[in-house]
Amino acid sequence: MKYATKVLLILLTLIVGCMLLSGLASRATCSYYGFQTDRETRYAAFVGCMVLVDGAWFPRNEIRVVQ
Repeated sequence: MKYATKVLLILLTLIVGCMLLSGLASRATCSYYGFQTDRETRYAAFVGCMVLVDGAWFPRNEIRVVQ
């Protein structure tokens, strides 16, 4: 294998690894927010942390507007 190909594969692996770790951190943060506020939360792809308020799911960033 050429040197440039090896470097590109290593970079690609690092980028994918960082993306996976970022996703896990987002889910953990959402779960911890639910633990702190004693609310039911879930993580939705492309939306982020969702919080159950009065029987409906709202994005965590919009909770202040709902309250």
